[in-house]
Amino acid sequence: MSDNPSRILFDQLFEDNREKVYRFAFKLTEDRLRAQEITQQCFIKLWENMYKVQPGQDIFPLLFVYVKHIVIDETRKLYREKKSLEKIPAGPQSSTDNSLLHKEFRQHIQKVIEKMPEQRRNIYLLSRDKGKSYKEIADQLSISPSTVRNHLNLALQYIRREMMAHYDM
Repeated sequence: MSDNPSRILFDQLFEDNREKVYRFAFKLTEDRLRAQEITQQCFIKLWENMYKVQPGQDIFPLLFVYVKHIVIDETRKLYREKKSLEKIPAGPQSSTDNSLLHKEFRQHIQKVIEKMPEQRRNIYLLSRDKGKSYKEIADQLSISPSTVRNHLNLALQYIRREMMAHYDM
């Protein structure tokens, strides 16, 4: 790709540590997909902080901290979302009612997604519908993985905000 010394160092650090980071993330989450995403987020964070890394430095302790923080942040976020969902009253409903509610919910999400800016919508769909990683999306769209992450975070915030407003939460 580039002869940039930071890029070369990053590529080497990625190759040397990717499996260790993944195994650690998997040990914490016991979920392969989540561990892959955490690994990606960890290396995106490393890329954003490459100016702090010295050649020859043992980088795994830093990556270890990144993984722990990402897992803690995600766990807190899931906890908050679970608490929010618990506040929704669950009345007696038939499976037909649930099916209709699910269909309405999916249709509203589709409308919200369609209102997003084109690039953000494309990134969201590539990630959630096609299951592509940040790196795969970045390569396909010729943008950086951190740009992918930022657009995906904005998309998810937008969807959450719109759905909460729609359902008066």
